[in-house]
Formats: sequence, structure tokens, C-alpha cells
Amino acid sequence: MENSVHTVLFLPDNIEAVSGTDELVAHAAAAAGVNILRPCGGAGTCGKCRVSATDGRRFLSPLTATEKKLLKKEEINSGVRLACCAKILGSGTLKVIDAAEEQGSRILEGTSVKPVTEWSPDKKGLGVAVDLGTTTVVCYLLDLDRHKVAGIRSFLNPQVSYGDDVVSRIAASTLQPGALARMQEMLVEEMNKAFSTLAEKAGTVPESLNEAVVAGNTVMEHIFLGISPESIGCSPYSPQFRTHPPVAASDLGLKMSPNGTVKVIPVVSGYVGGDIVAGIAAHDVDREVPLRLFIDIGTNNEIVIGNKEKMYCCATAAGPAFEGAGISQGISGCSGAVEKVSMTEDGISYKVIGGVAPKGLCGSGLIDAVAILLREGVIDGGGRMLTREECTDERIKDRLSLDDNRINRFLITDRNDPVYLTQKDVRAVQLATGAVKAGTEVLMEKMGVAADGIDEVLLAGAFGSNIDISNAMTVGLIPKVERERVRFVFNSSGLGACMAQASEDFYRRTEQTMGGMEYIELSSLQDFQDRFIRSLTFA
Repeated sequence: MENSVHTVLFLPDNIEAVSGTDELVAHAAAAAGVNILRPCGGAGTCGKCRVSATDGRRFLSPLTATEKKLLKKEEINSGVRLACCAKILGSGTLKVIDAAEEQGSRILEGTSVKPVTEWSPDKKGLGVAVDLGTTTVVCYLLDLDRHKVAGIRSFLNPQVSYGDDVVSRIAASTLQPGALARMQEMLVEEMNKAFSTLAEKAGTVPESLNEAVVAGNTVMEHIFLGISPESIGCSPYSPQFRTHPPVAASDLGLKMSPNGTVKVIPVVSGYVGGDIVAGIAAHDVDREVPLRLFIDIGTNNEIVIGNKEKMYCCATAAGPAFEGAGISQGISGCSGAVEKVSMTEDGISYKVIGGVAPKGLCGSGLIDAVAILLREGVIDGGGRMLTREECTDERIKDRLSLDDNRINRFLITDRNDPVYLTQKDVRAVQLATGAVKAGTEVLMEKMGVAADGIDEVLLAGAFGSNIDISNAMTVGLIPKVERERVRFVFNSSGLGACMAQASEDFYRRTEQTMGGMEYIELSSLQDFQDRFIRSLTFA
């Protein structure tokens, strides 16, 4: 056998990875900082972590059954492999086909229409607020003397190379030796670059930054602090902390003032984190009388209902489908993603992020397409899509066909760059929206209200702030209430982080907000499975 230490060159970024024999390509790439898409977290179900061997294929293990199932015959013939399946047996070169791209991605850099209004008089100099997302990270520079947000810098969370969702990150940090430390280091490295850029644009140096406040989901906060999230991955899904004392920036590797400190926003549970607490506090949900339903649909999905009297919250597994996992041509909200679909008198119209040729379908476009076909009667309440022979609508009929596996599908784009919605995709949407719908219904019952008792629905996050409200109601993603009662709050986590940086009182108040949120673990409810099954119907 060859030497047990091998070198793999990843193109087009020319990054070399050192690997042991039988190490998965995905693991070697992640350790080297090569960002390959992994929508299913390496479960071998999406087929979207493709690489190709450019100089022969003998340095990789034989094709697996999963690859034979998910890859097209012409891809296999040309040397395409899946990073989650192929193992490294020697040295060679791989070209990344499915790269996790930052350019053109829908990143919510702005905070909200609501400004930062509370500023502590004794806080001076420059501080940083960080919205630490599973997919994207946004850093805000705050001028505490002039009471303003002086700069914003965003980047793709480099941990995506270990999986697109928190469950994948938990597994990687637990099962892969050294992965936790590497994930923490690679995140801090990118944060340091962002801090340096922000400081330079402000005419200063990173050493002038006195404090950072970080709001992220529970898993992201754990990894950022170098704390294992393993306990969050198994019942009872408990975090290692709910509140955490300030940490010296130097202990985390952050380049700030020698005396710089880092604070994290408190978390409620393993799956309702500081990002949600920050958003709830920023919008005074816990301090005002109106009853609000707060929904953050992203890589993870969190729901909160309540007011100053009481609040309930839960988390559901809706995000992966809306981020591309389980969808035949699903991709994240990046360049080439079909983000809007509409029905006109002439037929189907669509919009692509970046104005380029369509490459796939992101979450907002997915919701649009399903909602349109529901309204047109092409999809019934049970989720079944009509065949071409059954359809009588001439605007739609010619867009219906069968794929190579004889699965019914609907053509969204033109035939030059075809993007389809398949029957299997519709089933995936049913599962995702059903989870959100069931979770929302549980919280509404706990609060003792129906949809007409909700004063306001707040939609947060990049996906939640980019969906068509009417279409979201059609598929059951949000309750059917009057349109004027639905409000986009955009990056509420970023707003909360900024407010916690600007005001010491607000930062302390986030702990009160956290303490007032009662978490409901849906999986522990005896009837939740029945509720979920009922919620799968489009109605």
C-alpha cells in the first residue's frame, strides 16, 4: 500500500490537503478549509457535494452504491465523485464542482427598519456586534462615541465545509478528531479578517476594538467558544450553558484590544439560541402587550409566541429543505438560484439571483412554485402533482413531464437551462411546512389563541424576509392572517447584537428575555407525531 499520508490538491482554489488512507474526501477538504457544499450534512442523500478527479481516479476508493444511485451515468464516466462517499487512497488532484459560494449569496447585512436607540453613556470607543449564523456571519462596527453603526462586513461561515446544518456540525465536532478546534479556529480566522477590514475602513486598527457581542444559535455559540456541542445532539438536547461569563478575546484568538472581552447572548435551549433571544429582546416582544408570533426560518427554524405576560418557544426541522437539502435542484440563495416564481396571463415568469442563467431553486422560489401549482389545481391538497395527460391548463400542460425515473416534474425555467420542481420536491415541502405548521399550532394552543388572536406575525432571517407572504400562507408555512399583520424584521439577531453592544442595560436584559421564554420540546409531546401527520395536508 502507498504511504499512509497523501496530498490532494483541490481546484480551482489550489488548496492542498494532507490526508490519511481511507479518509473521506469531505473530511480532508473540511480540514483544509475547502468549502464543498453538503446540504444533507454528509448523509449521502442529496448528491450535491460533487468533485471530479482530473488526473486519473486510482487514488480514490471504488464507486459506492450511493454514488451509482445519485450520479448520472455521464458524470460517473467523466470521473465525478461525491465527497461524502469517496475515500482517499493516494495523492492526486480533485476539482470541486459543488462549491459553497459566498459571492451572490443572499446575506442580510442590514439589521432592521428599527434603529439602535439605547446607548450607554459610559461606553466609549469602538465595539463589534456579531450575528453568528450557521451559514453566514455578519459583523457590525459600532462607534460608541457617535452612537452609530460605522461599518458592516459579512462572510460565509467557513464551517459549511463540515456540513450545512447544526446537526452535521455537532456530528463532525464529536466524531472527527480535532474538528471542534479546527471549526473554532477557521471561524475566528475569518472574524479577524472582518474585524481588520472594519477597523481599516474606520481609519484605525483592530487593537482599538474593546468588546465584541456575539448572537448565534446555541450550537454556533458553543463551537465559537470551543465548547463541545455533543450534548445538544442527543436527548434531552441540553446545552453546556445558558448564560456564559465574558471571555478574554485573546483566549479565543480574536485580534482586538489587549484587554478586549467577548460576550455571548444567553440561549434558551439546545435549539433556541442567542440569535432568537436577541431578536425577541430587540423587538420588545417580552415587554409589550400585543401578542406576537415570531418565526425565524433559516438553516434552522425557531418559533416564539407571546408578549409581556408569557412566552413559549420551540424549534422544528424545516430549514434544510429550504436551503436545498432533499430538493432535486435545490440550492441556497446564491447566484443562479431561482428566487421568485409567478403566474402571469402568458404563463410562468421567474427571477434569478444575480441575473445569470438559472442553476437551481432556492427556498423562496420553491415556496412560490408549490403555491402557484396549488392555486392552479396542479397540486392537490394531498400533495399529488397532476400528470401532463391529466392537466388541461395550456399554460402549464407543456411544462409537465416525467424524469428518467418516471417521477412527475414541472419545468419552471426555459428548456435551455432547465430547473424543475418534482413530485418528490413537493413531498419535501410538505414535510418542512408540516413541521413548522405543527410547531406553530402547539404554541398557539399553549397560549390559548387561534390565528385571529395573533396581533402581529414577525418574519425574521434571510429566507423569512425574502418569501412571498401570500404564497407562504398558501403552503401553510405561516398562519392565515390579514396581510397587514405580517411584518418582516429582517436580521433581528444582528439588531439585537448591536443593541447589546451599544447598551449594557440591554445586554443584561437579554438574560431576562431568555428567562421568560418557556421551551417546548416537540419530540416529547405524546401526540406530536399525529399532529405532524395532520399538518402534511395543504389546506
